[in-house]
Amino acid sequence: MTVTTRFAPSPTGLIHLGNIRTALINWLFARVNNGKFILRIDDTDAERSRQEYADKIKHDLDWLGINYDETFDQSSRFDVYDKRFQQLKDSGRVYACYETAEELDRKRKLQSATGGKQVYDRSALKLSDQQKKDFEAEGRKPHWRFLMNSERVEWDDLLKGKISIDLTSLSDPVLIRADGVPLYTFTSAVDDIDYKVTNVIRGDDHTSNTAVQIELINALDNCNITFAHHALLQAASGDKLSKRDGVISIESFREQNMEPLAILSLLATIGTSNSIELKDDIQQIIDEFRIETISTSPGRIETDLLNALNKKIVQGFSFNDVKDRLANVDDRIDELFWDSVKGNLATVEDVKSWADIVFNEDKIEVEDKEFIQQALSVIPPDPWDENTWELWTSEIKQLTGRKGKELFLPLREAFTGMKHGPEMKQLIQLLGREKILNRVNI
Repeated sequence: MTVTTRFAPSPTGLIHLGNIRTALINWLFARVNNGKFILRIDDTDAERSRQEYADKIKHDLDWLGINYDETFDQSSRFDVYDKRFQQLKDSGRVYACYETAEELDRKRKLQSATGGKQVYDRSALKLSDQQKKDFEAEGRKPHWRFLMNSERVEWDDLLKGKISIDLTSLSDPVLIRADGVPLYTFTSAVDDIDYKVTNVIRGDDHTSNTAVQIELINALDNCNITFAHHALLQAASGDKLSKRDGVISIESFREQNMEPLAILSLLATIGTSNSIELKDDIQQIIDEFRIETISTSPGRIETDLLNALNKKIVQGFSFNDVKDRLANVDDRIDELFWDSVKGNLATVEDVKSWADIVFNEDKIEVEDKEFIQQALSVIPPDPWDENTWELWTSEIKQLTGRKGKELFLPLREAFTGMKHGPEMKQLIQLLGREKILNRVNI
């Protein structure tokens, strides 16, 4: 059987690093096993789902290089869910419930006060036909629960090992809301069966839900699915990641001009037994993936690590690697310019700040005027090369007696307006003799 995995986001917001990590693990598992990776859009909740978010999810995956072999929207399969629901109904595995949300809340509070289990008491199973008619005459519409028969569900989790869940500690899950909308527990089980998913790999917040879904899958079609539950990523603060936290959305990193490979390198190694390091390319990530290296302890997203990986990528780019991107920033940037400044860049697009410094015609106010006047009095003639700066500063040193920081910092500030940056032997070649003479205001 072909190994088949899936990533099933809800289009209710921007996806974040934690979501993409789950997608990446599923994608890698499929790729190393020559299998199939499915993107399923869980959009049955019409009130909260937005097409713009579904489009952004696909764009984020494409941008990162996580390609899917098949995709579908759950909203296109309501007729399938209706048929599967009827199957459960015919076999006596679902039952109608008429409690309101307020009534259910009162039940839970009473159970809590008396020290009992806060699970649904199955009182709806005792309703007579007349009581059901009376409820419906009041305008109540039933929600439908799945009748769990087993007391305990056990499975061998690919990451956590043997897991055993007491189903008596869980309420019979609602499969269909009172408004007729099927819920995740039901639709996910149906889709996993129909699309022949062999491996469900997801966050460990789904562990108890998995027990319910195994029971449901067995009631629908006794197929064999292997489950794996990984620890969720946390923010640096230790808080849970959230779609509402826009600063860690994939879109936010793209807008910050982060490199996809930096994000993939981080997510492929964070929360594993492997060290966090930059990968050469996405194929290396595939080749090195081993699901057993994923830890059951949560990893924390450190944006400093991501920035460091990104900086390493940028500084390793040749001019030809980024030529088209640089042209969009400033078409005057050439190979000498790129090679001169890339060591000071965190992103490719940061080159704009140095283009502004090199190409602008603004005057720079000089504080140490006497010293700069002395320096300009021995400014070398054209043409300039990589030896010019050393020769020039040696002459300035002899003329003024200055050395070290007292020599070099005032020159850098006078010529660039900055206290730090690329090596001056390269920068002055970009600026040129005439520009330095014109821009220094003394």
